[in-house]
Amino acid sequence: MGINNSITKFKDGFYGGTRANRFIVRPTWPSGVVVDRRDTPFKIVSSSLPLVQINTISVPYRGRQITFAGDRQYSTWAVGIYDDNNVNNLWKGMQKWVEQLDGHYTHKVYRDDYSYKQLQTTWNIQQLGLNGEVLKTIYLYKCWPSVIGEINLNMGEVGFVGFSVTLTFDYVKIVDNYNVNTGNNSNQ
Repeated sequence: MGINNSITKFKDGFYGGTRANRFIVRPTWPSGVVVDRRDTPFKIVSSSLPLVQINTISVPYRGRQITFAGDRQYSTWAVGIYDDNNVNNLWKGMQKWVEQLDGHYTHKVYRDDYSYKQLQTTWNIQQLGLNGEVLKTIYLYKCWPSVIGEINLNMGEVGFVGFSVTLTFDYVKIVDNYNVNTGNNSNQ
């Protein structure tokens, strides 16, 4: 008997797929950084699930390279944010955060050297299903902004202004909410 390649078989085994526009980013701000916390998740317009990579270690053995799993490496994580003109907007909040990490004029960490760990926070990304249910949550630990992108001003543009922020983090934790929310077992 041959392989069943029918469109019906494909559709029966396809559960709708996930959509790129169904996500929420939930930041945690360090104390002293004031932002409009009610709207924060909704002003982040683009993001990605962070890249996680296992490096390889090559060992020569009798004329061949044998590879082993090496150290886990996390790259930086970028988010695109709408700029807003309210009093406690995200651009001002990010600038304040960076100021506390390394003062523009003083070149000092806010308060003292031991405060640095309080300026690293936990952020999470929730990937949502078609009906808004949380499929998975990725927690990023020890986050801090390493790059605040430029804001482009242009008299010819009619859209909203946005900027990017690159965050550095130490490690991730992934929680599979699909099984928790629906009772389904994705291993079936």
